[in-house]
Amino acid sequence: MSAETYSWPYANEIGDEETVTSDVLVLGGGLAGCFAAIAAARKGKSVVLVEKGAVERSGSAGTGFDHWESACTNPCSGVTPEEIAEAYVHEQDWYSNGIAHYIECREGYDRLLDLESFGGKVRDTGDEFKGAEFRDEKTKLMFAYDYKNKFTLRVWGTTFKPALARELKRLGVKVYERTEATALLTAVKDGKKKGAGACGMDVHTGKFYIFRSKATILTMSRPARVWLFNPDLVGLCEFRPMQSIGSGHAMGWRAGVEFTMMEKSVRAEFSGAGRSFPAYGTGNNHNTWYAATMVDARGVEIPYVDRDGKELKTVSERYYPARGQKFFLKGGVIDNPKYEYRGRKLWTSRTDPPGIPSRSMRI
Repeated sequence: MSAETYSWPYANEIGDEETVTSDVLVLGGGLAGCFAAIAAARKGKSVVLVEKGAVERSGSAGTGFDHWESACTNPCSGVTPEEIAEAYVHEQDWYSNGIAHYIECREGYDRLLDLESFGGKVRDTGDEFKGAEFRDEKTKLMFAYDYKNKFTLRVWGTTFKPALARELKRLGVKVYERTEATALLTAVKDGKKKGAGACGMDVHTGKFYIFRSKATILTMSRPARVWLFNPDLVGLCEFRPMQSIGSGHAMGWRAGVEFTMMEKSVRAEFSGAGRSFPAYGTGNNHNTWYAATMVDARGVEIPYVDRDGKELKTVSERYYPARGQKFFLKGGVIDNPKYEYRGRKLWTSRTDPPGIPSRSMRI
């Protein structure tokens, strides 16, 4: 029985160095990075995009997803971007990036149309769900969560990253895949520190890159797993790829980048988002469990109630606002929706002071 020796399929380029120059350097090839690179290329700029994985399947959208939140300007929407953006900020007690929420609500549908023009699928063109309650027969758009106000769309998210990769290629964006950005480059001009690019390394060959640019855009994901007890357990992880370790934040910190929105603190049991249950890996009540029927240990169905405690007898009822409620919020951004959007809190004890209830008494 002869022994076989495995041969590494990539050339050894350790010690090799290459300098790459561009107008715009984008670090990170997820949804945000791809859109940033496309926007710059449309302006006629020379663009370089650096991604540690493969752009076609990298980032939190790499494996696909089934809905697109806050598409408030779609032709079927019953709410305005201002209403939903303000609700998001209010829900988080104003410790939130209102500008970013408004941009999301105002431009979310526009970006879906972009994706559609790139070849992504955003509507039921094959009439697979014709006649479904959540489908608009005229536009063939489909909706999730709130079937009355229709500002969250059901989509074919597995088609999006491949479509973005094709558009990057079409526009001539120079993409460096399997290349890990390791540090930001800075220069002092007129007494002020300015970005000058970044350093990186090909993770297959060891080749070292110096990326010089007039503008650098950092679109690397947040550190989603730093505080988990065991980041190897996918079931206890956030809805982020395993390589989301916060390297972009570390690079920015070392280079002296100013950070914002650092004042919000949340609970950290199991999940980096502060939810007290295993998050997206096993489902959660904000997304994948909604609006599922649940049973108790005896196999008896648990009543499904609206924000006011009214039992809803059909699954269909779960997708409409309660009486007197204009809309309700659902989605990964929502932790503790307030009465206007979800419902009042009910308590099993009268011993808690008004406004300061114990968390264990919530039902």
